[in-house]
Amino acid sequence: MAHGVGVRPGCHRRRPLSPLPTRRHLEMQQKFARSYDSLKEIYDFAESVLDSADVAEAVRYPVHFAVEELFTNMVKYNPGNDHEISLVVETDDANVTVTMIDYDVEAFDVSARREVDTESPLEKRPVGGLGLHLIRHMVDSLNYHYADRQSKITFTKGLS
Repeated sequence: MAHGVGVRPGCHRRRPLSPLPTRRHLEMQQKFARSYDSLKEIYDFAESVLDSADVAEAVRYPVHFAVEELFTNMVKYNPGNDHEISLVVETDDANVTVTMIDYDVEAFDVSARREVDTESPLEKRPVGGLGLHLIRHMVDSLNYHYADRQSKITFTKGLS
């Protein structure tokens, strides 16, 4: 038998390889009132999932930023809507995946590229768009689906 990984000279038995540690697959969903007052509860909910999955702090920040920015936009641009907003946070060995569902709303594709002025001084820039621009640079994927007045935003952030 040839010598190789896990084989000692003079021994024909392979040593068992230790399995790599894996994160648990977690998926939690909760609905939140359409109110800026829900932001603390949303942070705590997402943090509990990320903490349970032992997600690194460097990954948590962009996830929290994206959730807060997207939720804030949902509240801001649909002020007369009383429907709750659904938040699903899922982890696996490779990614954190977040899905946010807003009900009875007009379409607004957050994944569409828009021109954002990042060169001018802040006081000379038009208001709007910078948050979505930052999200696109902080997460690994950002997808949007709209059907039957339901807006579904999904983003992923890799764990490594």
